[in-house]
Amino acid sequence: MSTIARYIAEAASEYLAGETHSTSLKTILAFHNVERANDRLRQLTGIRNFFPNSQAYADFQKVLSRSTRTMTGAREAEWGDFQTSPDLAARVCRHLSEMGVSPRVVIEPTYGAGHFILAALQEFSSIELAYGVEIQPKYEWHLKLALLRHALSQRPWSAEIELHRDDIFQHTFSSEVLRAESILIVGNPPWVTNAQLGMLNARNLPKKTNLKHLNGLDAITGKSNFDLGESILIRLLKTFSGRRGTLALLCKNSVIKNIVEALPQYAFPVSDTRSFTIDAKQAFGVSVDASLLTMELGTGSPTRVCRTFSLDQPERVLRTFGWANGKFVADIDKYRQTHTLDGRSPLIWRQGIKHDCTRIMEVEERPGLLMNGNGEPVEVEESWMYWLLKGSDLREFVVRRARKKVLITQRRIGDDTAHLRVDAPKLWRYLTQHSDLFERRKSSIYRRGPRFSIFGIGDYSFRPFKVAISGLHKQPRFSLVLPIDNRPVMLDDTCYFLGFDTYLDALFTASILNSPIVTSFLESIVFADAKRPYTKEALMRIDLLEAARRLPFDALCANWTRAGYEPQEPASDLDYAAYQHRLAERRTPEDERTQLRLNIPD
Repeated sequence: MSTIARYIAEAASEYLAGETHSTSLKTILAFHNVERANDRLRQLTGIRNFFPNSQAYADFQKVLSRSTRTMTGAREAEWGDFQTSPDLAARVCRHLSEMGVSPRVVIEPTYGAGHFILAALQEFSSIELAYGVEIQPKYEWHLKLALLRHALSQRPWSAEIELHRDDIFQHTFSSEVLRAESILIVGNPPWVTNAQLGMLNARNLPKKTNLKHLNGLDAITGKSNFDLGESILIRLLKTFSGRRGTLALLCKNSVIKNIVEALPQYAFPVSDTRSFTIDAKQAFGVSVDASLLTMELGTGSPTRVCRTFSLDQPERVLRTFGWANGKFVADIDKYRQTHTLDGRSPLIWRQGIKHDCTRIMEVEERPGLLMNGNGEPVEVEESWMYWLLKGSDLREFVVRRARKKVLITQRRIGDDTAHLRVDAPKLWRYLTQHSDLFERRKSSIYRRGPRFSIFGIGDYSFRPFKVAISGLHKQPRFSLVLPIDNRPVMLDDTCYFLGFDTYLDALFTASILNSPIVTSFLESIVFADAKRPYTKEALMRIDLLEAARRLPFDALCANWTRAGYEPQEPASDLDYAAYQHRLAERRTPEDERTQLRLNIPD
């Protein structure tokens, strides 16, 4: 059986197994050439060019001549291939109809099983043309036979249907569609990233460009990874945003956020951007935050904000995010109340240590020995080990204990590690015994560096006192990290921190950052449903001096009392004033290569 015949058989087993269609099917099979068959099927279904060639028609005849009850076919699971259920597609189209959408042309850019095309044809009697693009041939036949089943059992639609088996990134839309007005672009683009598709050697990748205009380091460390749906969305907006109509696509929330953030860059003529949250776990069986994104196209007064609703309660605005005062924020109402804190941190936030070799570099203390992640005993020089905190350890205001230790092979990024052979022979021997694991590390930041090198290390890592936050937590919580065994504590790369030489400077900073006004400000600029809500970029926006000026010393003392915390050193309002004075001197850091210290001149 040919590949096309197999796809037809799979679709036929689902859509045409009933005996009630036998007479009509016999009529179709009786045609002696593909042209007559296509004419008849166009009358029945509205599909232009049902069979692309005579071979496809011959395969169709062979398959339909058998008993469809015996046909079976297994659908392949594709990365990001979350097919929309008929119920959800119908719900979306019904919602659009209630919004006043009445399209003449419907476009589904990656139609898959075609449930959105079917739902749109059911909901909108105004449709004259349904236009679909899909790269996977199996879905072409599922949709064609679904349309045929409908035509055989119910009154046919008056709309014409044009289906293209093509890569959406290479597809040339017909002039009929490009000139159309009152369009509706609807569907569910893939929820897969370019990195995941690259691992699968997929061919339907967009042309590689620096889509987010990242610098070299950000591109290397993973920020260049983006959702395929994001690229599809941008292409659709570039092609159709000048036409009058509506765009309505199911997307991950991260994609919607990125699109709204990019609106000023592209200057698309779109307005009334909205997102309607859905339960992706229920709809697709995946734990992803997702929504229906809608935009009005071809408007004269473009907007750069997005109102968020729930699809269950589409009349109530949950929040509005987007551009305000030239800044991109997560909650415009909250931002208006706290925007004076939006500036530049006088201190430089750092990310924790990255080594990508957890089983070897991180060890646990057991009675009388150290054990690595492989369950092997570890014997190395104590001076090259430090206690390590991970993001999950940063839950209390003060952290005094850690669960693991980490091996530190460098004091700064790029330091030569060859001296360890002499200065730390036990450590060198341990590392060389596991050198194969280090060599498997994929990131280019290691390939270009010395053996056993790490990333995210510098003088700032060895400051005795730190204030740290997990980048992965949904709510902002800053922890005061104190030395353990009279040595500084390290943090892993899920964390961000500030390093200090004095306890009081760290205490004041942690107290300010945990204040309600800073919490509210962070909630206004941070998208809590992001994979890593708290980033260096977000934290660097906190004007710590402005926050300190709005938070009197008495308020700090009251917060300590409510938390049941007794500072381990006396603190006075004079100490707090001196701290603010030092912040004022550091308000505009000139060089981010050196961690600024509040009480030590550069």
